[in-house]
Amino acid sequence: MFVVLLPTSLLAGAGWALGRLGRVPARPLAQVAFWVLSPALIFESLRTADLAASGTVVLFALAHLGGMFALSMGVGRAMFGSDRAGRTVASLVLTFGNCGNLGLPVLLFAYGQGGVDVGAVFLATHTVLLATLGVAVAAWDGHGGKKVWAALLRVPWLYAVGAAFFARWVGIPDLLARTTGLLAEGAIPLFLLLLGIELAQVRGVGVARGALALALLRLVGGGALAWALAGAFRVQGLLRGSLIVEGSVPTAVNAFLLASQYDRRPDLAASALFLSTLLSVGTLSLTLSLLGPGG
Repeated sequence: MFVVLLPTSLLAGAGWALGRLGRVPARPLAQVAFWVLSPALIFESLRTADLAASGTVVLFALAHLGGMFALSMGVGRAMFGSDRAGRTVASLVLTFGNCGNLGLPVLLFAYGQGGVDVGAVFLATHTVLLATLGVAVAAWDGHGGKKVWAALLRVPWLYAVGAAFFARWVGIPDLLARTTGLLAEGAIPLFLLLLGIELAQVRGVGVARGALALALLRLVGGGALAWALAGAFRVQGLLRGSLIVEGSVPTAVNAFLLASQYDRRPDLAASALFLSTLLSVGTLSLTLSLLGPGG
């Protein structure tokens, strides 16, 4: 776990220094991340993943995401009341987890390629919902659905999902594959630098308290729901362990990107992302210990 999270912390720290000392603005980097690098990462992740057919994994992922979204609605109302942006952030950071950039390396470490294959199917389901439900939540302003539909059609993530599955079917030229691969490789470092820059702008104890509550709810609530669903689905062994790990990961970086793109309290989203990632060193270590080597 420390090997996975240490580079993450160092890059976020470099971003914090850029934001605090260098006064680097977040908005231009957020635009590059949202419109160019994140679609490339989604495209490459889905194009190259081993998506062995598994209805159980898809149903588990849908149930977990749906359960966390339902939880987020109640939590958002209780914590933020009339603050629509705060409620939006609660839904984003509680519903969507870092099942790709963090979940897949942890599964590889814990269960080998078999765990990664399960995680890839979970990630594909998660990505489709992030590009639809996630965008709809971030774009919703309480004044009708036209803006939401416009956002869904305008945001590049859904097109990246469709293009990835089309590319899996017909293939793509090597030159294009190398181009999208280079963009995808640059996505995570920029996301982490952007996270640090946003964290440098965080002010106030209220933000920290709210972010800590959301981080703990994401880790504890997501993990508890994953364990409960594993029992309900009666999965065993490697499949059980992989699904519980994917349900127990911290907040997704793309949840923060959506909050930043639509100006929905990015300071709160960045703080919740950072704290949940930091605290996941302990929670994921405990989860793996409870699961044991065989899941």
